[in-house]
Amino acid sequence: MKNKRAVLVLLLVSGIVYANSLFSGFVWSDKPLIIDKQGFFHNARNALVVLTSPDMGLGDEHATPYYRPLNILTYMLDSRLWGLDPFWYHLENVLLHVLVTLLFYLLLSDVFEDRRLAFFSALMFAVYPVNAEAVNAVFNRNVLLCALFSIACLICLKKGGPRWTAASFLFYCLALLSKEPAVILPFFLISFGLAGGFKKGNFRAKKGIVAGFFLITAVYFIIRRLVLGAFTSKAGISISPERLKLVASVYYEHFRLMLFPFELNANYTAQWIPFNWIKAAGAVLGVILLLYFSLSRETPGPVRAGAQWIFWGLLPVSNLIKIPSAPVAEKYQYTIILGFCLVLGYIMSRLHKRNAAAASAVVMVLALSLGVRTFERNFVWKNDMTLYSSMISEDPLNARAHCNLGNDYAGMGDLDDAVRELRTALSINPGLARAWVDLGIIYCGRGLLFDSEQQLRTAIALDPGLAEAHLDLAVTYNKEGRLPDSIRQLKTAIAIYPSFSEAHLDLGIAYEEEGRLNEAIREYSMAARLDHGLIKAYLLLGLGYQKAGYPEKAYGALQKALELDPGNPQAAAALERIEERTKNGAPG
Repeated sequence: MKNKRAVLVLLLVSGIVYANSLFSGFVWSDKPLIIDKQGFFHNARNALVVLTSPDMGLGDEHATPYYRPLNILTYMLDSRLWGLDPFWYHLENVLLHVLVTLLFYLLLSDVFEDRRLAFFSALMFAVYPVNAEAVNAVFNRNVLLCALFSIACLICLKKGGPRWTAASFLFYCLALLSKEPAVILPFFLISFGLAGGFKKGNFRAKKGIVAGFFLITAVYFIIRRLVLGAFTSKAGISISPERLKLVASVYYEHFRLMLFPFELNANYTAQWIPFNWIKAAGAVLGVILLLYFSLSRETPGPVRAGAQWIFWGLLPVSNLIKIPSAPVAEKYQYTIILGFCLVLGYIMSRLHKRNAAAASAVVMVLALSLGVRTFERNFVWKNDMTLYSSMISEDPLNARAHCNLGNDYAGMGDLDDAVRELRTALSINPGLARAWVDLGIIYCGRGLLFDSEQQLRTAIALDPGLAEAHLDLAVTYNKEGRLPDSIRQLKTAIAIYPSFSEAHLDLGIAYEEEGRLNEAIREYSMAARLDHGLIKAYLLLGLGYQKAGYPEKAYGALQKALELDPGNPQAAAALERIEERTKNGAPG
């Protein structure tokens, strides 16, 4: 197949299969990772904070053991370019997937000098349904970036020469700064090079280059240690019987998703992947086959490369080091599935040599069926309601999905359905603190302050470090007229999470109610500094300065509030009063 025609087909197919995802909204973790950080993102100086902070530590009270600054920096750029229009965020994800597909084709064409093999492999990757999660969810962009830069690294390395080698080192650094699984690259290079996998030379003769990759890896782990306080995660590697059972279940599930990518789930819970000895046997058999095809000298080069890529790719997601977000997720497959699609492409290319017509028919039917399934899967990620409903449909005992759906109902004002879903979540998992918090918020809004207090106290008992629970309990106390108790809870929330802008804002309001204006101004100023998009913080700061007799400072804060909300009547009226007094020569 001619190169230009193949590229055009791959471009069209990979774009068309995800065309409907362009009209989806922000879902799930997009809110804490993107929507809630708009104020932070609009300050360009915060790019340095991104480079020195845990991935989710920029706005969440519980920092996770991830260091992925490149991903966050793309959201900062998006925020400045597009604001909160989800179309452009989704378009970028689709374009990244298209680019990964095309680079995958170019890499295989160069390494194996077989464009038909490369085309079939890239085509399968373009339409494979397990990739839908990574492409549809904006918060999964780190997966796309990691795959993109990993492939770019291999392309540059294969070309050889000092400049290309330097470029490969750069792309490896970018892959590491996108997502942790990029660390498999040096190990893959060693294993595939030792097996003589490259037609034009291999990496046995390039020990200095491989050493360079390991040096970069060592520096990366040192940076992780400085930023996160741990090289991997604080839990470390575990080989307990329970952990090994989890690893076996995880391996089985990954093999199942590769071979049968139709029974999909957006959120794999523990009850979805329970251990049994049949799964353990399947996992062991799968690993043995990977090792056999990886090490056997009789294995064709593309199959060996695919098997080794899968083998190394599965290790970071094996849960030997427990993954805090979810033990299994389809997004983990995005990079790994490259190896599986390479094996599929090899099988199809061999079939094509024997019977071109039959092979073309098989490829067309398979690509069409996989592409249709992917296109259908995109609709699941259209909005939170479709996503959480899908999770529950696939796994009715998913407590977190019921909790999320309840939260979504509450956001739409459908409080009865919200309470029903939250109660269902708690009947499944009474220890789910988040559900108790959401119930407490609803009861507080309905004026059921005693019930609200009970729910929130339960949440705090389950998770004392949940800053939002302390904030919401403070709101309840305030409505009950218990201002000192409210202030105490707000201080606790801030002690847990010092960057909690809403807690600083509410603490300022509480201080002002007590007549402590200077302390209130301090908290309003802190809230505005932490969240540059928090209109109420600038408004109250301006009004506070006005009361304290600082008209110039009040004017600046109120102007900022009007910039963020041009129609704000309070800010406009306050500014008009200041201007009128200044005009008449009176103090502001």
